[in-house]
Order: sequence, then structure tokens, then C-alpha cells
Amino acid sequence: MSGDLCNPEEGVITVPQGISLEMSELNQLLNIGKQLVDAEVGLVVCQKVIHPSLKQYLQENHIMAVDRAGLSLMEPLSQMTGSNPIASIHSLSPSCYGSLKDVRFENFASKYFVHLIPNDTVVCSLILCNRNETAWDELKRACETAEHVLQLTIKEPLALLGGGCTETHLASYIRHKTCSLSTSSFKDMDCSWTQYQLVADGFCRSLESVACSLSHDGGETLTDMVYGHCWFVPSGFPSVSNWSDLVSKCGCGINGSTENLNWRLLQGQFGSSIILGCPKDLPVKVADFLTLDCFAAKCSGLQVAVETANLILDLSCVIEDQN
Repeated sequence: MSGDLCNPEEGVITVPQGISLEMSELNQLLNIGKQLVDAEVGLVVCQKVIHPSLKQYLQENHIMAVDRAGLSLMEPLSQMTGSNPIASIHSLSPSCYGSLKDVRFENFASKYFVHLIPNDTVVCSLILCNRNETAWDELKRACETAEHVLQLTIKEPLALLGGGCTETHLASYIRHKTCSLSTSSFKDMDCSWTQYQLVADGFCRSLESVACSLSHDGGETLTDMVYGHCWFVPSGFPSVSNWSDLVSKCGCGINGSTENLNWRLLQGQFGSSIILGCPKDLPVKVADFLTLDCFAAKCSGLQVAVETANLILDLSCVIEDQN
């Protein structure tokens, strides 16, 4: 709706003498504007720029014109209003029209916002403010991620234990299974027991490194030898401490008892793998306040990690993080 002419590289345009392409394009835009006025439209939102003449025409006819909205807002706007984008200025389909309950102007921190209030009360608006652009962008990304995970959870209502416990429990289980494989299994996979142990141990260490990354205060990260859950020790305590006196709950919150538990440090374990028994399952109480992870997001992340590792092996390349 900016009135820009087509790219000359797309082909040759033959224009009769006395015909102005700019005026022809503007007349088409004003014709669209007249159709919008006749349809009693109250708001027009454009992804890019609206031609100044068309914008003035709409405003003179009491139609609010908002341009430079950006591509990212088009799909949510369509879902909220039930409208569809205008495909061409040569035709205006009735499906382009949507509906709203109200449109308001809001002022926050010297910035003005157009607040669209939909007819469906299920849809709500969230305004994010912060001290500077960098912090605001981080907050926006965190909220977008949380919203995406919530949508995945609604679509597939399954959850995994969070706080690193799924990773450490899975690593404990894999280590237990690798020690109980028969000799014929290694022949089927065309590898030796040592090769299989190295691969399994590397995969388990990768899982445990994810759990360790959740500790942000510099304290130790542990796993118990019974349930295979993840435990975080506050910083400032020596490595020879009695761990049972320093931890109260595991990362996910399901286990609050440290009696009769043996511990293993997750960080700095580069020796041989410790042979673990099969980790036990804990009973889950519905009333417990647990830290959970989205099943779909966790599985997708694990799948991408495995596929990336396979790709690196196929390319015979090593990627080093210089940061």
C-alpha cells in the first residue's frame, strides 16, 4: 500500500504516452481506500508503509491507519481479528475484514501503544517494559519462549521433571543399562565393549552438563546414587563437606529427604564411569510444588542435539566454542 512501482528487473513495462504510472498506482490505492470507507472500516494496519495520500484520505474519513507494523504482528493480528491480508490492491476480498471490540491508545513510559481489544475474551495483551532496549529484548524473548512452551504443553499435555533431574536420572539409567548388555549386542552393533562405553559415557556426560549449567551461583552439582536426581549445593562450601547437611530438595522438588543417600559430584568427573544400580522411581504427590519441563520442547531439543552430533561426526569436523 506504499504505492511503490514494480521492480524493473521483473520485466519490461510498456506505458502509453501521457499515462503516469505513479498516478495510476495512486488511483488504485485511493480506490481501495474508497472501498474501505464504504465498508465502514475503522482500522487499517499495514505491514510496511501506507502511501501518504492514502493515509490522509483514510484519516479524513475517520479511519485509523497504522503502518510499519512489521511481519511478526501479521499472524497474531489475523488470529485476533479474523481478518486476512489484502493480497492485491486490484481486488479487495470480504475475507480481509475482521472485527474488534474496541481500540484504545495507551501511554507507558513516554511511549504510545495502540491497544486492540478483541471480541474473544480468551485473548489478552501483555505490555513489557524495562530499563533499556537490551534488557527489554531479553524480557521479550523470555516471554515469547514461555508462551511457545505453553502452547506446546497445551497441544501435548505431558511434562518431565525439571531442575536437571530428568537429565541426571536418564544418565544414571543409561549407565546402568550399558553395564548389563550381553556380548551379542556389541556384535550386532559392530563395536567393542570399550567403544560402546566411551560413546555412552560421552552421551551421559553431555546430559549431566545440561544439569550443571542450571547452577548459577558457582556451587557444586550432585547426583544421588539411589534415584539419580540432581541436587545443587550453595556456593562457599568445600568439596569435602557432608552433602546431606547442605541440600534439602532435589532440582525438581520431588525428593525432600536426604537420608541414606550417597552422592556423586557431576563436575570434574573425567575418570572412569561409576557403575550405578538402576535408579529408583519416586512417588509423585499431586499437591507437591514441582519444577517441570515441557515434554515436547525437551524431546525436540534432545533430538536436535543428537542430529547435530551425528552431522558433526559425518563431516569429521570439530566445533570449538571460543567463548
